[in-house]
Amino acid sequence: MQIVLNHRSGSREGQVEVLSRESILIGRGDENDVALDPFQDPTVSTHHAEIRVEAGSLILYDMGSLNGTYLNGQQVRRAELKPGDLIGLGREGPRLKFEVKDWSATPPASTDEARRSPVTPRSGSTRLEMKIPELGEDLAPKSTTALVIVLSVIAIALLAWFLFA
Repeated sequence: MQIVLNHRSGSREGQVEVLSRESILIGRGDENDVALDPFQDPTVSTHHAEIRVEAGSLILYDMGSLNGTYLNGQQVRRAELKPGDLIGLGREGPRLKFEVKDWSATPPASTDEARRSPVTPRSGSTRLEMKIPELGEDLAPKSTTALVIVLSVIAIALLAWFLFA
């Protein structure tokens, strides 16, 4: 079975990915199977969503993202995927069209890895350890760069005023 994700919008618009895994992580972090650009896709969380094979079905999970995961325009925490579905990462974020290749009449059986809960680790570290930096990052204002620029301009203006006044 191959999962096909067609990037309809966002930093990777026009790209198509074909993945042969029973668990696919989607987000801004480099360790994701589908890694989106953190600067061009600021509404996407570091670990935003996951697609897993469970009991022969493909299931989309929201991984506790700040801006939510959408399936065909409806916000979801967990939902079964069907070919042609549109996955949204945030209300106005990137959109991925979901397709499946080589899906036989009998989908592959679920494995132990595919049955794990959405907060189970992918590697030796725990998801909790991975969430700690993400939590602070997701709670920060999304316009942090703009705020830094504005504060820098104000600081320079005040410094110039004190020096030359």
